[in-house]
Amino acid sequence: MITKRPAEHGVDSAIARQLESGFPWLRFRKELEPAYRDEHFERNRKFVRVTLIIGFLLSAAIFLLGRVAVPSVSTPLADGLRYGLLTPAFVVTIALSFLSGKRGLFRRVLLVTALIIALSHVALNLMLPAELRQLAFAGLPVVIVFVFFALGLFLQTALMVGLLMAAGYAAGAFLLGIPPGQLGYSVAILLATNVICAVGSYVLEHAMRLRYLESQLLEEMVEKDGLTGLYNRRAFDRYLESAWAIARRQRSPLTVMLADIDFFKAYNDHHGHQAGDECLRKVAGAVSRVARRPLDFVGRYGGEEFIVALFDVDLEAATDLAERLRNHVAGLRLPHRASKVAQTVTISVGVAVVNPAETARSLEGVIQLADQSLYAAKRQGRNQVVVEEAAEAMIQTGVFKSL
Repeated sequence: MITKRPAEHGVDSAIARQLESGFPWLRFRKELEPAYRDEHFERNRKFVRVTLIIGFLLSAAIFLLGRVAVPSVSTPLADGLRYGLLTPAFVVTIALSFLSGKRGLFRRVLLVTALIIALSHVALNLMLPAELRQLAFAGLPVVIVFVFFALGLFLQTALMVGLLMAAGYAAGAFLLGIPPGQLGYSVAILLATNVICAVGSYVLEHAMRLRYLESQLLEEMVEKDGLTGLYNRRAFDRYLESAWAIARRQRSPLTVMLADIDFFKAYNDHHGHQAGDECLRKVAGAVSRVARRPLDFVGRYGGEEFIVALFDVDLEAATDLAERLRNHVAGLRLPHRASKVAQTVTISVGVAVVNPAETARSLEGVIQLADQSLYAAKRQGRNQVVVEEAAEAMIQTGVFKSL
């Protein structure tokens, strides 16, 4: 189990901060909770499907057995609940569990189904003759356990359904004139079952959330640079493959910037490696300021080189952002007495703008084009930006064309 603080992991992120602060109310920060809920329901989809099928078959078997053994339990209203409401709820929810693209709808229908299961069983119990009602009551706590642990619901949701079930039973039993002593005892049983299930559910959900955070943090530790906290090249390769597919599907441009600290080796030799590390951290902070949208990416590409990827940014906007990036770094005013272009730390930036839907070139080509642009910026004197589009580059260079 991971128990270190974020600083000790070398990663400072929303995941690491959530681990440090804890989650006693079983809820993550707003930037983490939606992703966890999606992952939770996707992970539990097959399990919930199986438990729904089992629950449906058991309910059907109990209904048929009761109809044969005690014909009086079958009334038009009871059969309407069993076959007109409860059975369709099971069938629809089971069917939706097979549709991975309907995740949000599945979650909403699952909640409705949980309410139908809980309240239908309460209603069916109260419809029984008085001599059978108390005997059949033993099944209601089982239904509460089913709601808490078989449907993949979060604690707050399951507890709401369980309490509504107890309240529904109390209201119905009161209207039927069930003796107060018997009513109080039955409601106490239902409430006690809710409490016991809530405690077990809390422990289980807390463990699941902790495991999720730890697994996400381990991924970040593998994919983030320990010195700057930015993503590393491995993470960029994974990102670019996904972003390329999205950009091609949406026919949107994709911009990649490569930024290199000018004369960084000379900086290290003159100021020392400790100062060099601090320089890298500060430049990383400046670079990250240009990539703040959800689909944007910023990382350390290796050594003193940084990479920025921007989704749906055209040539003009890419040029403006690259210049802004260069100015952010210049604005740090970090002394660089060994530089041949300025007395402070500067960067050279190479930019490639490609629309994947309009070119047959590979995604590796956009990186190679950005690298060529960076080389051109250095060749032309450094501390500047060079921007190229794929269409222009295919005319001007045969290297990108051959990819």
